[in-house]
Amino acid sequence: MAEELEFAPFMQSSVGAALSSTVPDGPALISPQLTLVGPDQEVTVRPPLGDLRMLGPEGVIGIDTRRVVRVDPPAGLQDAEPNYMACIEFDAPELPWLFTPARPDGDKLRPWLVLAALETAGHPLQSGRTLPFVDVDTAALPSLGQSWQWAHVQRPAGRSEPLISRLLCPLRLKSDTDYTACVVPAFQGGVVAGLTGGLTEAEPHGDAWWPGQGAVRLPVYYSWPFRTGAPVDFEQLATAVVPLSPDESALLAGRTVDITEPWLYDEPLASDGPPGTRQTITVQGALQLVDTPTEEAGTALVDFAERVAVYIDRGREDVVAPPLYGGHPAVRDRIDDREEGWIEELNLGPETRIAASLGTGWVRDNQEWLMARAWDQIGAVRDANRLRNRTAFCAEVSGSVHRRNVQTLAPDETLGFAAPVRDRVRTDSGLPLKTEVTVSPAPNELVAPVLRRLLRRRGPLARHAGLDGESYARRTLSGELLPPLPTALVTRPTQPEPTEGEDAHELNATVNNAVRTTGELRDAERIRLLSAMAPSALANGFDTQASAITALLDRPATTLAVAPEPEEEPLTGATRLFRALSVADPANLVGDVSPAFAERPPDTVMTLTEPDTALAPDVSMTDDPATHILEFGVPVAADGMRDRLAQALDPGRLLSDRLGSRIAVLSEDAYTLPEAPGEPIMAAPDFTAPMALALQKDAPDWFLPGSATIPDDRAVLLQANAPFIASFMVGVNDEMNREMRWREYPTDLRGSPFTHFWPRPDGAPDVPPVHSWAREQGLGAQLALDAGEVDVLLIRGRLVRRYPNLIVAAVPASAVSESENLAEGTWQHPKMVLTLDERTVAYTFVLDEDIHDWWFVLAENSYRMRFGFDIPVPPPPPPPPYQHWSDLTWQVPEGGFADLSVMPDVPAKEHAPDRWNAATVAMVSLQRPFRVLMSARKLIGEP
Repeated sequence: MAEELEFAPFMQSSVGAALSSTVPDGPALISPQLTLVGPDQEVTVRPPLGDLRMLGPEGVIGIDTRRVVRVDPPAGLQDAEPNYMACIEFDAPELPWLFTPARPDGDKLRPWLVLAALETAGHPLQSGRTLPFVDVDTAALPSLGQSWQWAHVQRPAGRSEPLISRLLCPLRLKSDTDYTACVVPAFQGGVVAGLTGGLTEAEPHGDAWWPGQGAVRLPVYYSWPFRTGAPVDFEQLATAVVPLSPDESALLAGRTVDITEPWLYDEPLASDGPPGTRQTITVQGALQLVDTPTEEAGTALVDFAERVAVYIDRGREDVVAPPLYGGHPAVRDRIDDREEGWIEELNLGPETRIAASLGTGWVRDNQEWLMARAWDQIGAVRDANRLRNRTAFCAEVSGSVHRRNVQTLAPDETLGFAAPVRDRVRTDSGLPLKTEVTVSPAPNELVAPVLRRLLRRRGPLARHAGLDGESYARRTLSGELLPPLPTALVTRPTQPEPTEGEDAHELNATVNNAVRTTGELRDAERIRLLSAMAPSALANGFDTQASAITALLDRPATTLAVAPEPEEEPLTGATRLFRALSVADPANLVGDVSPAFAERPPDTVMTLTEPDTALAPDVSMTDDPATHILEFGVPVAADGMRDRLAQALDPGRLLSDRLGSRIAVLSEDAYTLPEAPGEPIMAAPDFTAPMALALQKDAPDWFLPGSATIPDDRAVLLQANAPFIASFMVGVNDEMNREMRWREYPTDLRGSPFTHFWPRPDGAPDVPPVHSWAREQGLGAQLALDAGEVDVLLIRGRLVRRYPNLIVAAVPASAVSESENLAEGTWQHPKMVLTLDERTVAYTFVLDEDIHDWWFVLAENSYRMRFGFDIPVPPPPPPPPYQHWSDLTWQVPEGGFADLSVMPDVPAKEHAPDRWNAATVAMVSLQRPFRVLMSARKLIGEP
């Protein structure tokens, strides 16, 4: 910090520098003169009334508080370090010396303002006429003769601005004491003006107080309160932090659990020792010591695994048995001895079952709150499930009616039943009923209301003429009964020739235009008919003819100006061609289609009639229906038409489509719509709360076993216990799913409401959904990101309580060995900071190299510039020799005032300054941020 700043002892205006006296004990007089230079002589002119007098402190009744840019300690702070001096900064660099009634004496100049830190008890601020004032004994005030030491100007090194001025109070503060910092005048003229509010001639330039004077009353220009804390600073607390001793580390080695009789009324577990020997294991928590050995599988653990597998298998029957953790997400109901994976590791070991049971216990303890939050998240799903239930009910009822009353109808009755919706109902051919009848041999009126009334079974026509409506429908649809047609449905296209003639060219143009328009309309109608015939032929078994017709439509479809919607499929297939061409503007279907008929002649499989040619009256479709499709239409089997219509009118499908239009899934990852309407949408709430904090709050001895026994001023390096974390998260999710099922929450017991263990700033999950875990991998491999590879530096004691914003970073070994500045660019800062209590903080890292080779830095946060001295170490032992200016200690007791009017002995690693002034005092009293370096090997406990 010192290399980046420059200090100056004062800054005074040109008027102040012109004062005649260097001692501020008389009037501030200026003797200006003007020298006139002519060709032959020089004339000096002086003011006619003698010397001019500068306005001094006696003319000041306040300062603009907007000029104050910073105070230290901050106003209201309750634990300020007593070894630092109070200070105030102004953005006007000349303000502390602006009204000083003297010019500099060398490089020393007394300011007209002084900062005093007064104990709040006994020195209350009182309201005055102009300014508030305080009554104080001069023994509690700094010496005015030495005030030049404690005011200076600061600017960034090598730059002309910004400039600030600063006042320091040289008082060594008492610990645990309330103070009020006050900016007061240093001269008597300022005191009188501040108390009376006007100019005065009474001792205008005398000092505001002098030693031994007793009580004085001083106006206060600016003030703020603060309180000091314990008589220690960051340096003392940081150096007091040491690694755990071996005996202290042993208390963090895990919790001892007796597993001799894990089940009541059952035989004890097998033992390697004599009968009656107690079987114990050591169970680690979510955090554990680095290099903690794994528990060896002894006879008792093998016996435990065998028994718990048997008990879980019995749970498939009506027997109360231990839970199979993770069984529902993994779709397992038993333990398979032939497999090895996370579910076997979780359920066959007492350590992992304990971790999972901790998760289930936490859910039981907080079940009401959790379920309330779960119901809050499920509102839209509940509404959707109600709608699905109603739809399923309606589909079942209407489906029964449909099966009894619609599927049993005869073909002609089915046509009559569907006639009112002939334009909308589509069969599996993709054509509306009306269109499918239009391109069939049957008359278009077959589905018209008028003909349906005439053909009804008990109508007058049926009774008197003996007309059978069902027979009529079957025969006309199949082509057995053909109505008299003047021309065929589709004829061969021709190219009209223009009318020749020169005399009547206007008439020729009109005729040619009419002929061309007529041809274009015929072509458009021809394309529409062909586009409907293709899917109808395909649905009725005429695949060859459907392919030939589709080939004719390739060119009109590819030149179609109407583009499909982005989400639609490409224009392929007979049905897709029909849908595109049927809605196209006729203007987009113009053009000569003769080349298509020439390139792919349909008359190879179907009869193609010339235009304007009457059909022979003896032509029939009974001998070869496929060849007459272009003439009479596509023959339709009446029974097939009935079946297709019954399927199209099925209310279940229609209700499902309606349901799909009313329910939209915003995230397919969160919800999946079942195919059957009667099946509810299964969901799981999403709780983003980090479970590490919940575990630490409710079961701190399982978060870090033995954490309560850690003494103050200790640091230890820990690492995450990945199998414990994964087991705990499975237990939490399993119990939450069971609780939701009990409360009739729409869940299939496979969801993962909890996926966050660590309090990550980015909110990323630490655990993927349990149902997606790889079955063959172990528990530790299931965690996402680096949740199981977290390294933790745990610090307990006064340091983190007093300095919660200290800087903690991991430093690679190369930076420690190669750079005196520890290569700050290589530092790794914590991923997360967990405050376990007011005296214990865990700093989490993810270090990509061997953790044993890392170092850790505890650094003071340097966002504030502070001035002061170290607290002296009481003898014995004798204090070490000074190495730097920052090692200087207070030479006065608490409540005394520092005096640096004489330069102290130069420390061993510092150079003697050229001058000794206020700038030098600022340089030597500036407290640089302190930091301490700790080895990971020492924190782990290695020698």
